[in-house]
Amino acid sequence: MIYYNREKRLVDDYVVFDLETTGLDPKTSEIIEIGALKYKNNELVDELSILVNPKCLIPSVITALTGIDDDTVKDAPTIEEALPKFLAFIEDLPLVAHNSRFDLSFIEENIIRLGLPMIKNSNIDTVYLARKYIKSVYNHKLETLKDYFRLTYSSHRSLEDCYTTNYVYQYCKEQALVEN
Repeated sequence: MIYYNREKRLVDDYVVFDLETTGLDPKTSEIIEIGALKYKNNELVDELSILVNPKCLIPSVITALTGIDDDTVKDAPTIEEALPKFLAFIEDLPLVAHNSRFDLSFIEENIIRLGLPMIKNSNIDTVYLARKYIKSVYNHKLETLKDYFRLTYSSHRSLEDCYTTNYVYQYCKEQALVEN
């Protein structure tokens, strides 16, 4: 499985990504939004934001959380169109995500379902980094970290969550440099 391909270094060229989904199980739930930010030498160089038509009803609890409803995605591309765009966007760069196992399990499930070549990108999980370098929070959920850093991004939308995740990643990189 791809999420075991952990990057050992804190890199300067990477893609931060986040998904919104119809549920928690990649075998029975669908991706409804893909967001990604591409960084080269720690500078933002490109972004990708795709709403995805899941071809099923979006549960009301997900709409309440994300603001994404059936009407929002009715004219959006399906995963068959959206996933190849995401895969082209990430190239072979390391992937940074908050709770990467969750997001990568959805990417992997859809790659398999669509018969696409499996990605081999390494990944960096900011939950792991936050647990190591941010001790003064009661949990390491992205929303908690966003509040801790007083970030004004919204939550539970892919691109906004990517900006928060990148902030956490950069903070942890700085802390790692101070330690060494």
